[in-house]
Parts: sequence; C-alpha cells; structure tokens
Amino acid sequence: LGQYLAHVVGLGHVLSPDYVRTAVKSIYDYNFKKQIADFANVQRVYALNDEAGLLLCSWPHGNRPALPFVYSDEVWTGIEYQVAALLIHNGWVDEGLEIVKAVRDRYNGLHRNPWDEEECGHHYARAMSSWAVLLALGGYQCDALTGRLDFGPAVSSGSFRTFWSTGGGWGDFEEKSERGIRSVKVAVQFGGLKLQTLGLSTGSTRAKSVKVLINGKLTSASLAFEEGKTLIRFREPAQLQAGSVVTAALQ
Repeated sequence: LGQYLAHVVGLGHVLSPDYVRTAVKSIYDYNFKKQIADFANVQRVYALNDEAGLLLCSWPHGNRPALPFVYSDEVWTGIEYQVAALLIHNGWVDEGLEIVKAVRDRYNGLHRNPWDEEECGHHYARAMSSWAVLLALGGYQCDALTGRLDFGPAVSSGSFRTFWSTGGGWGDFEEKSERGIRSVKVAVQFGGLKLQTLGLSTGSTRAKSVKVLINGKLTSASLAFEEGKTLIRFREPAQLQAGSVVTAALQ
C-alpha cells in the first residue's frame, strides 16, 4: 500500500523495483481467480459463479489457518483497483487491466449497479481507488507549485487520450505519433491552469526540436531531458483558461 501511494503522488519507487514487481505479480498470480465457482467463501459474497475477482488473501503453499483473517475470502473492488494500479505502474499492464475488466464485468448494470461498488455498505469509499488506475494508465502527475504536468501513457502511445484534473481546472490530453512526429495536445475544458513545463515519457528516441502553439500562436519553448522524461519548458508560464489549447510537435 505504501508503494502504491508513493506512485500515486509521484515519488516513484521507495522500495526495490525488482521486489515490488515480484510482490505485486505474486498477488495477481495467487489471488486473482478467473472464476469464483470453484472457490468456497462463507463470508460476504461480492463475486460468484463464473465471475472473476481478486481474493484478499491466499495461501498458495498451504498452511491456511483454521480461523484465518475474517475477510480473507472476500473480493473488494477497492483493493482490486489498488492492485491493478500497482501492477500497471510496475509494467504489468495486461494483468492490471484484466483485474479492472473483472470488476466492470461484475458491475455491468445487469447483475449489479455500475455506480455502486458496494463493500461494507453502498457507495463504499474504497472503490475511489479506481482513480489511481486512470493516473497509472496516463502516467499523469501534477506539480501545481512549479506549473508542471507530466504524462507517460502505459498503453500504446501511437494514439492516446486521457482526462486530467488539478485543483483549479480539468481537461484532456492527447498524444499521437506518425512519421517521426510526436504530437501532443493539452486542452482546458473548465477552470484554469498555470503551465510552465510539460513532461512526457521519452520513449525510444529523443526529440531534436519542438514547436509549441498556444491557442494557435507560436510560443517560445525549449527542450530538456531527465531520466525517462522529455521536458517542454515555456519561456514564460502560460495562464490558460477554459477553451485554451496547447499543442506541441516534437521531431
């Protein structure tokens, strides 16, 4: 949980990356059941029959206590999303998305309410960890103090779009790559945004030049690089309002 929260707030790995990758993959391997029909659960039933789900506890090598942790055999969406996000942050994207799909297949509007992922009550707060999956897939971070937004899509960057939000506004981010040109767009749909630096995952090659437009007008910007990141820095902070669009073309 600590490493999960460190990823969410942009601290990166605070524990050995190799240990974290092994640990979270083991949770997936041992606790994720592709169907619950063959698993006995005498506690609260949040998944059943041919549904898939992530168990809270497992004893893959035996030695299960006669009286284990009381909730050990249950399936909680708040934990499923947390594990899915940690998987994605550590390179296990397909496994993370498989867990998310299992949740959404259970809460599909036919068997359960898609807007009420209940646990110890209706509209239980732990399910809000689903937002961490969005952050992990988009590689999104915000530093409001310095006016910096970072994006690093965990899925194909050939064509990607995601939602972003800050304390003062929200909008969307798009990225496309074609014929050696990487195009990105940050659009403000509501509120305002101070933008000084736009950080992007570097990818396989480094850009040699960048052209930036703000609301269609050419803006002075420079390129810089840090580990795994391409930084587009504006000479002056851009004060963006609803309807503003920033586009950048990297070659």
